[in-house]
Amino acid sequence: MARIQVLLTDSQNEKLTHLAKILKTTKSKLIREAVDYILRLKVPNSSDPILELVGQAGKAGKGDISVRHDEYLGQKEKNGWSGKGSL
Repeated sequence: MARIQVLLTDSQNEKLTHLAKILKTTKSKLIREAVDYILRLKVPNSSDPILELVGQAGKAGKGDISVRHDEYLGQKEKNGWSGKGSL
């Protein structure tokens, strides 16, 4: 682990101390969890195969995607879709 120095407002420090006591953990652990959360939100992880499926079944508006998803995805493969880029 890398050691860094972070400046918090007095209010942030008090709330973090209180939360750490309630959760029976350390402020450092809470800060690491917060950093992980922000990184997941702000830095997309393109290696997640589930995220790559989003939007790949075609344009919105089809009412039977939950039933025919395999068929729609198979059509994209037949048409030369490689799974990368836009449709």
